[in-house]
Amino acid sequence: MIEVVYVSNGKEQKQYIHRLLERKAVQVLSWDRKITDRILSYSPDVAIFDVESLSYEELLEKMTIIKEMQPDIKIIFLVQTILEKEMYTMIDSQVDSILEKYQMKENELRQVINHLQHDYFYLPISVHKSLLERVQELKKTNFDIFYQKLTDNGIEISIKEAHVAYRVKEGLRNLNIASELGITEGTVKIHVSNLYRKLHIKGRRNMIEFLNDLKSDSFIDKENKEFNVIS
Repeated sequence: MIEVVYVSNGKEQKQYIHRLLERKAVQVLSWDRKITDRILSYSPDVAIFDVESLSYEELLEKMTIIKEMQPDIKIIFLVQTILEKEMYTMIDSQVDSILEKYQMKENELRQVINHLQHDYFYLPISVHKSLLERVQELKKTNFDIFYQKLTDNGIEISIKEAHVAYRVKEGLRNLNIASELGITEGTVKIHVSNLYRKLHIKGRRNMIEFLNDLKSDSFIDKENKEFNVIS
């Protein structure tokens, strides 16, 4: 059976978690200064934190320690409402799932716990759209930086070739690049061949190393002549 601990402040939260999970399936703990040691003493598979009733900054600090001590543990945050800024901070802190506690459907928490055992990351459908939009925005920003590096190094290639080069740099295969860009694999091969010629490089590994090592004048400290490269 999967071992679960639930951490909160308040007796009413104990009743809440017992409505979602069987009593024998969860160990309920009250938050205190020794909560990290108490959680680890149970060696649980899953730790659920009721963020609504806990100190947020202290919680992130404790969670980091728990992850370091027991890397395989899955951590779930229960929040009243998922706020975009806090969500990114939580994800960056290696949490495995963020759930809106008052929006959960029957059996949803059990399903989430089962998914986490297969190393899935779980977020409610309601926040998927904003997260995907953010991912796309970051991809565009990273490509723009990469394209600027090409320009600063005097590399003249077409925008289509640059899109292919960016994905080659990331280690994608031709078939995956074709799928991402909505073109045929044959077209990708032509672009790659042109890149070899224009960059005066032979071999995909050499191209990947070259593209990842590009430095840009846009990020040079002119006075100290030092590079501050954004990867």
